[in-house]
Amino acid sequence: MKREQPGLSDYGLLIALAMIWGGSFLLQKLAVAEVAPITMTAARQLIGAAIMAAVLVFSGKKIRATWREHGLIFLCAVFGNALPFSLISSGLQVIDSGLAAILMGAMPLITILLAHFVTEDEKLNSTKLMAVGLGIAGLVILFWPSLAGGVTQNLFSQLIVFGGAVCYAINSLITKKLIHLDATMLMGTAIGWSAVILLPAAVLLEGRPTELPGPLASVSILLLAMLPTVVASYLMYALISRQGAGFFGQINLLVPIAGVFWGTLILAEKLPWNAWLALCVILGGIAVSRNWNANRKAVRS
Repeated sequence: MKREQPGLSDYGLLIALAMIWGGSFLLQKLAVAEVAPITMTAARQLIGAAIMAAVLVFSGKKIRATWREHGLIFLCAVFGNALPFSLISSGLQVIDSGLAAILMGAMPLITILLAHFVTEDEKLNSTKLMAVGLGIAGLVILFWPSLAGGVTQNLFSQLIVFGGAVCYAINSLITKKLIHLDATMLMGTAIGWSAVILLPAAVLLEGRPTELPGPLASVSILLLAMLPTVVASYLMYALISRQGAGFFGQINLLVPIAGVFWGTLILAEKLPWNAWLALCVILGGIAVSRNWNANRKAVRS
């Protein structure tokens, strides 16, 4: 069935998603100012799991999956939620939220590189190599001032956040094997598993919280649970069902920009020149990869 041309509502959804996901870096930055990163992530996922459990109950949907699918969902919980959220939050204790958003922008390019080794139909070609090369160049530009100064806390925090981007790339490859499952069931189960993983991890690694967070951190955690974890997921599936994954892929260009926007607007962050240059180079790599995908689809049709 041929889809209609994207309208204002579709672009509105796309921008709303970018603003929500880009804003998650700001919210995490605000939350980790008062709450330890794994504890904050566990609270976020616990609230999200409660919301998704209520959605599953009221919708009457049941968790139906094979043992193999449950295993893959568990991996999604690890690489799509528990591990990257914890890594990003840990890094945000030191680096700016806008810088974290730029690092996350490399995720689709990391996915292209990983897909070459783990899939049969997504091998590297000259265009993909150019896209990955631009991504690597952008990362070198971003890391270079810190690398020149030796191994510092700032460099270590950047590498931790980059580790979160690698986790997301791994998760995107796992999720492709589960696209036939109901979206609500998949999200609810993955978020539930991540809460189960994170609660004991938070107690073991950070200890039990001795006091409640302040209003700003509490609201930030609540918004993290509701907006990027639950609401954005539904908007994503709605947009993909209306306009397809190709149209939705433009989100990769918008999220880093939105993340920088929120950090500059709310926290008055001032990124160095190399961060802005790295953002442009990484976005260029994403644009090259998207152009290749568009050309491939045109040939197929």
